[in-house]
Amino acid sequence: MFTVRSMYRALTTNEVPHHHVIWKLKIPLRIKVFMWYLLKGVTLTKDNLAMRRWKRSVRCCFCNLDETIQHLFFDCPNAKFIWRLVQVVFNLPMPLNVNDIFTNWLNGVNKKLRYQAWVGACATLWAIWLSRNDVVFNKAQVFSSLQVIFRATHWIHFWALLQKEEGRPPIMSGCLALEVAAMECFTSNGWLFSN
Repeated sequence: MFTVRSMYRALTTNEVPHHHVIWKLKIPLRIKVFMWYLLKGVTLTKDNLAMRRWKRSVRCCFCNLDETIQHLFFDCPNAKFIWRLVQVVFNLPMPLNVNDIFTNWLNGVNKKLRYQAWVGACATLWAIWLSRNDVVFNKAQVFSSLQVIFRATHWIHFWALLQKEEGRPPIMSGCLALEVAAMECFTSNGWLFSN
């Protein structure tokens, strides 16, 4: 059971990774909390909702397989396409899971680029989450990967204002490169993600 006392005790005895990289990123607090929930595995994906007596489908709204944190953000064809595009555009390996993003994913990448990649990864995960929630709870049409990518770049642009002045141009040019690559992929292949 959560209490202020238990949270204080956890923080003072280092049971909660308050020094973790997500707390140092210049992104909105609610996104930091969302990322921390993802790391803890308690984000309310449909498998976690089912444990709380969710009566509706536990299938992913993008591909119709069982929805888990791992599936929704990394294994779903929608997520795989997005991470593959990030891999091609930025020459980064595909992350394996949420923990990998903040531990081994960016080994060997210089510190400034690593920081920008973490901001981008948070925006990507947040965009996938918002898109999923729109489909599940707001009865929106199933989003294409292209829509999710543009939603992620929107958040990156918005959060760039929180970054230091010298960090903004690389973030903005990275967004543009991702958007151009997504559009080229979409127009050349006519690729549209759907069920």
